[in-house]
Amino acid sequence: MIDTATDNNSTNTQSGYRLGIDIGGSKMRAILIDRKNKVLEDYQLATPKDSLNHLLIMIKATIEPLIERANKDQMTIDSLGIGIAGTLDEDREKILVSPNLTTIENTKLLARLQTEFNWTWPMLMDNDANCFTRGEALLGAGAGLENVYGITIGTGIGAGWWYNGEIYAGASGAANELSDMLIDVDHQVTLEQAYQKLTQNNARLLAQEAYEGDILAEKAFAELGAYLGLGFANIVNLLDPSMLVVGGGVAAVSELFLGEAKRTMEENTPSHRHKTKITQTKLGDNAGAIGAALLFR
Repeated sequence: MIDTATDNNSTNTQSGYRLGIDIGGSKMRAILIDRKNKVLEDYQLATPKDSLNHLLIMIKATIEPLIERANKDQMTIDSLGIGIAGTLDEDREKILVSPNLTTIENTKLLARLQTEFNWTWPMLMDNDANCFTRGEALLGAGAGLENVYGITIGTGIGAGWWYNGEIYAGASGAANELSDMLIDVDHQVTLEQAYQKLTQNNARLLAQEAYEGDILAEKAFAELGAYLGLGFANIVNLLDPSMLVVGGGVAAVSELFLGEAKRTMEENTPSHRHKTKITQTKLGDNAGAIGAALLFR
């Protein structure tokens, strides 16, 4: 199944601003963009994990400064796009599974926001890695390319595939779960499991230790790079993308693992597939929120 949300709104003739919010496992980041896709304002808060009600309140708090900016500019809000860390149902109304945000599981988030806050704008929701990939493919590192694979590395590992002008969603709407890819068949270890074990569920702290010269931390990131490289090789061999774009909170320390990932990928792909470029996000921390806003084009 191909994601058609962008097609449905590609001829949108409204002239107001659009909101996008990226709700990740550790932080929420919202942006306000105009019809020329210029980011006018952004705002960020921590993601609460204690209750659904707290999360709803903090979503509202994250976008309120952007609504105030629109009011100041005497502009309307035309739409709200939401990127969320989790697997959605086929209609993209309910969050089925979210390992790092369990309080939102089995929740129809859009309906809850409309009910709680009386928001009447059109709203769409998508997986956060899909939003990251959409943003990078349309306005970021992959702009102008038709085959872009996005990978987010942060609280967990996510991915999305932009192909021929759309996000490829799969038969059930849950394609591109790179985190579930087996990278150790003998022990049935997935990429996500290896990532969490190697980083001890805190990649940022491990990176700090590596920069301070901790040999074990450096070795852990090198091993992570090798595992990621196997994942990259499988992607390249299956999909032959023009570009792999890496983002997420851990992308800032990619020098610790990306070189090893590239080497491992090339060792496990035929030479004619080495044309796939591996690059970091161009849109930075705003990539996911921009991709969410671009659910309405």
